[in-house]
Amino acid sequence: MYTLTYNVMWLIKQDKNRAVPWRARVVFLAALARLVCCGQTTNLAVTPSADAFVRSLAPADNYGAAGALSVSGSAAVNGSGQQNGLFDTLIRFPMADLAESMNGSFGTNGWLITGVVLTVSEVAAPNNPIFNQGVGAFEIRWIASDTWQEGTGTPMQPTMDGVAYQDLASVLNASVDVSLGQFTNSGVSQDVSFSLPLAGALVSNILVGADVNLYLTAASASVGFTFNSRNYTQTNAWPGLVLTAVPKLAPRISSVERSGTGQVTIRFNTASNWTYTLQDLAGLPAGPERGWSNLFTVPAKPSDSQSVFVDGETNAVRLYRLVLTP
Repeated sequence: MYTLTYNVMWLIKQDKNRAVPWRARVVFLAALARLVCCGQTTNLAVTPSADAFVRSLAPADNYGAAGALSVSGSAAVNGSGQQNGLFDTLIRFPMADLAESMNGSFGTNGWLITGVVLTVSEVAAPNNPIFNQGVGAFEIRWIASDTWQEGTGTPMQPTMDGVAYQDLASVLNASVDVSLGQFTNSGVSQDVSFSLPLAGALVSNILVGADVNLYLTAASASVGFTFNSRNYTQTNAWPGLVLTAVPKLAPRISSVERSGTGQVTIRFNTASNWTYTLQDLAGLPAGPERGWSNLFTVPAKPSDSQSVFVDGETNAVRLYRLVLTP
């Protein structure tokens, strides 16, 4: 979880015993960080540097050069009604170039990931009878292992030079790997997308430019999900990891004004998919992070908006700030 606090505002409430104009008692402190417009969003697509499926009925065989990938449960069968065993898939996405580009554009650690979507081109009825068919649930995991080898095997000519089903015990680590949820294939030949949660390990990989390794496995017996691999002849049908990135935003309180007897109105703009919390501190701060209280929270929304909070007026010095979290 990231917490951003760039803009703050001192507000000295009106002292009714003194004849000092209201506007003279509102002082803005400029943001110390560079202000970047909330509308700057970058969408980036990364294709795999390695992918392979593995198959339980041929536990020593590698299929890393196949034109398709597959995830299959125990009840799925091919077009002729034959069960070809369990299938799992491994995909590796390189992040070094992306991180270098983003650091060059926005500065090191000057950007955040706000969305990760896996896109694939589903093949509902594969031509090769090795692949099972059927609609069902499957799980996507982020895995820590980055040592598995793609290999050069195909369904017609399997090899033993890359990852195989018998290697999964050494590739997977239940205490470290992170489930990114369960999803369902469409059963139709079309592009499909799966929005992944922003798990800490996944986001950290992206931000530091480390490879992202995903593991897809059956979560139901019926699933027979086949989709094109990076070895498919048409590159626009390859798997992709579509990332949404934004510069670190500077939250701003846009206005403070007296709105009636005993009331002060505070306005600020919000950017989509971020949570904003307005905090206050009565009196001068005892330390940089001590004594702050939450006044008002705006949950993440799908679009930009303006928020308004009405505070009760007191005869005191009060400090306001915005805290922004993705």
